Amino acid sequence: MRRVVLFLIAVGVLYLAVGIGFHVGWQQAQQDCKAWRKTHGEFVEPEVFPVLGIFFDVTWWPVYAAANLYHDGVAFATPCTH
Repeated sequence: MRRVVLFLIAVGVLYLAVGIGFHVGWQQAQQDCKAWRKTHGEFVEPEVFPVLGIFFDVTWWPVYAAANLYHDGVAFATPCTH
């Protein structure tokens, strides 16, 4: 039983670590896109709920990555990749 619990904890920590990495990568891609859009005179929307965004990125990263790959062909889709 102890091995199962340790295994589940390890999987959970790995899942969250990948989620944090996904969030950081996606934020960087969004910042790059926002900077490009600003230089071209486009409106750039502000981030309204950053803590909520981190929570959803870290927990739902497999869904976001799959949807981004399906629709845009990249894992970190932004308005610039459309």
